[in-house]
Parts: sequence; structure tokens; C-alpha cells
Amino acid sequence: MATTVATTPNAGKKASKANAASPSLSNPVLIPAAKSMMFETEPNSPFQDGYSIAGERAVLAEFLADPQRKFDENDPLYDRHIELIDREDQLDRMKAKYQSSKGADPVVEHKEAVAMNFLGSLVDDGVDQMSLHTKEAFRMFMGRSRDPEKQLQPIIGGKRVAAALRALWVLTGNDNPYADWGLLRHEQTIKELGKLLSKHIADAQAALDQQKTRGLTFSVLQSSSPQVLNLGFKSPYGYAVAQLVSDFDYFVRLQKTLERKNLRSDQQVRQIITETTRVIRRVFNETARFDRWLMRDEMKGLCRADFVPDGDPEGAKRVQFATEVFGSCPAEVYAGKLQPRHSRRRIQISPAERKLLQVVSDEMLRREREADAGALDEAAEQEIAAKLV
Repeated sequence: MATTVATTPNAGKKASKANAASPSLSNPVLIPAAKSMMFETEPNSPFQDGYSIAGERAVLAEFLADPQRKFDENDPLYDRHIELIDREDQLDRMKAKYQSSKGADPVVEHKEAVAMNFLGSLVDDGVDQMSLHTKEAFRMFMGRSRDPEKQLQPIIGGKRVAAALRALWVLTGNDNPYADWGLLRHEQTIKELGKLLSKHIADAQAALDQQKTRGLTFSVLQSSSPQVLNLGFKSPYGYAVAQLVSDFDYFVRLQKTLERKNLRSDQQVRQIITETTRVIRRVFNETARFDRWLMRDEMKGLCRADFVPDGDPEGAKRVQFATEVFGSCPAEVYAGKLQPRHSRRRIQISPAERKLLQVVSDEMLRREREADAGALDEAAEQEIAAKLV
């Protein structure tokens, strides 16, 4: 912040009034030139001359605190006070004009700018659908509850996982770091699943293409009556699950095509489908586990502020419970350096609160490094012991 000397129209007003009191045609009125006045400036000032309202308020702090000085026109700071009032009024008018025009470019007419107030939100009028050809994929999406005779194990399906992901997505709006972590883990594992399915699909396509080069063109099996499911998910993560299930459906079709065309044995196809199914269900189970514990009534209020030392006792209980169930939240997740692809976190915190949360994050990172160092030391000791045997 800098101090600038400038002229102001408020300076010299008192002298002008005295001259105007006794005008004479033979003696013209002499209007004194405006006096130079110093004022504080700042780079991001809304005024062209760089005038700083905050800077002037700091300079005039003692003047403004004294009710008598504010009305003393002989005070050397009086003119700066009048200028401050004028600049604040100007700024208020500038803000009002900006708000009324919705921040539009000056070339935009006012009636065009206010039309933004009547702009509706984006809606999903169309119906999102997914077509499935295989029973394996349909079961993967639908899941299975426990049967009355309790002979079959329940299966967590894609529909259930989509609901769990939506719950975690909603919890991110409460600044819940474990919800962030749950979504991040799901994103990472589902990405690996995508790579796995892509590899299997590419291998199967390559086998079919190899036959094509030899003069044999095989069509991919498809259902005589594929089932079309309406999706309508309430969060972006539901559509990621639908994409996974759709890829799995095509993967199964390709594998059974290879079996039908005598390019794979029955055992080979059963094994690859079973192994891939188990991997996907393992991911679904972990995601549902985050939802099951974090959505308990006593855990819904978990947030980053609960981790602050000497904070709310109930918050400390929530942190202890989450740590016992899931382990310590990674420091980079707590600090927000790692964030899920989609989040409802819109928390506005003060610099002091941000600094406090950073202290907590640094402590978490220190503990992680100590734990990693301890694990390395233990591994080294085991390696030395093995050599001595």
C-alpha cells in the first residue's frame, strides 16, 4: 500500500462559499485551486487513481474514533474524512450497479442482463437407460438379498453401491474427510476394474480378429430379449457404476462367444468370469462398508473440525470410532490435497481455522511417516534375521 498526493474537489469548499457570499460584477469571484491531499492507494482499488478505502480508514482510525474531531473543519484530517465518505458512497453505487446488471459487460442492455434472474436450472428430462444381455451382468447390477431359508449369501449389487456412493457424496457436503476417502478409494479401484475389463475385452476381440484374418467372421452373442433398465441416478457416481456393469456385460458376452465358437474351453470361460466377478464384488463390498458405518446416526455429523485437539467431546468420539473402523484418515485427504472427482464440499473457513486444520494435517502426516519408518525398520530386521538363520 502506498501514499499518493492528489487534488480533491472537497478541498477549498469553505473558501468558495465565502467568496460567493459577496459577488461583484467589477471584481470577479476568485475560486481558489483545489488543495493537494494525500491518500493511501492499493493495487486492486476500484478507483482509477488507486484510492484505498481500507488504507484511509486505517490512517483515520483515531480521527473517526473521536466524535468531536469528525465535525471540526479545521482539523487537518477533516478533508480526508470527507473524501472517504464520498469514496464509500461511490463504491456503494458501483456495487449496486454491478449487482443490478449481473456483472454484465457495459455494452449489454439492462433488460438483457436481468433476464438471467429468470433462467431455469438444468433438468434431466430424458430417460437414461442401460441394456443388459447376460444374467451375470443383471445380477451384478441387481444384487441379491438374503433368502428366507438363509441358504444363499447376500450379494451387494451395483444399484446398492450407487446408493452408497450417493450417501458418501452427500456427506462430503458436511466436510467429512472419511467420505472423501471412501469416494477416492472407490474411484481408484473402479478405475483398476475398468483397466482389467478393457484388457479382457481386448484379448477376446483379438482372438476374434485373428479368426477373421483366416476367413472366419464370428458375431458376438447377444440376448434374444435384452432388458432395458431405467437409471435415473441422483449422483454422478451412479453412472460410473452403470458404465462398469455395461462393460462387464459386454465382457461376458465376448467370453461366451469364444466358448461357443470353440476358441476357449468351458473351464477357461467359467474361471475368468468367476475371478472377474469376485474382484468387482470385493470393490462393491468395501464401498458399501463406508456407507454402512458413516451413515449411522451418531456418525453423520463427522467433519474435519472434529479432529482438532481439545475440540467437541462428541466430535472426538466420532473420530475415534471412524479410526477404529477404517484406520487413520490419510493426511493428504484430510488436508484436501487429494479430493474425489465429485464433491459437495463448499466449506468457507477463516484463515485462523484453515491454519488450525493445517496443523492437524501436519501432525497426521508426521504420524504416517513414523509408521512407515517403523514398518521399514521391522522389514529390515526380519531380512537380517532371515540371513542369520
